[in-house]
Amino acid sequence: MELSDAVMFDLDGTLVRSEHAHRVAWQALFEHWAVEVDEAEYARMFMGRRARDVLGEVPGPWTGTDPETSLDVLRDHSRHAIAAVEAVPGAAGRVAALAAAGTPVAVVTSAGAEWAEQVLADVLGVRHHLSVLVTAERVTQGKPSPEGYLLACAELGVAPGRCTGVEDSPAGIAALVAAGVGTIVGLTTSSQAGTLRAAGAHTTAPDLTSQPV
Repeated sequence: MELSDAVMFDLDGTLVRSEHAHRVAWQALFEHWAVEVDEAEYARMFMGRRARDVLGEVPGPWTGTDPETSLDVLRDHSRHAIAAVEAVPGAAGRVAALAAAGTPVAVVTSAGAEWAEQVLADVLGVRHHLSVLVTAERVTQGKPSPEGYLLACAELGVAPGRCTGVEDSPAGIAALVAAGVGTIVGLTTSSQAGTLRAAGAHTTAPDLTSQPV
């Protein structure tokens, strides 16, 4: 694979196995609003996306209500679930190796700053290796919008075509494609390889131990 001038990672599902934690938080919200969402619909409409965007776009009993009420439910359950979060194999070592080699590293996540900072520092121990961190609060539109990745590229000072992006969800892959990122790697931690390739991934890998970036 051609070397890139910078590498950008998603966080949840890419650097850490945390989708189960977010699923628990979303399920608490569904129960709060007394709605049923099956796994297929959850994967298609909710997974890998910024909660504020989903609540604004997906019709439900939350439509027209103050989104902070729903976001507070998600935040509360996410805080309790962080203890169950585990690193994706090879993640911490890959970030550290890239930083040691002088390759700037960014994380672009649909999660909020509180979650991202805690996971990066306490679960992965790599926060100090990052040149850029883009969280949900820093964009007006979350994935699949390219806004977060374009912001990261601007702050890295690297053109998107000279970057590698690593994602685990179709929405994240779509964001990388829309941003014009040169090399797109899909991790099959939460989606199948075929799904990620259909979304635009150039290559796929099961984790970060095999040096896909």
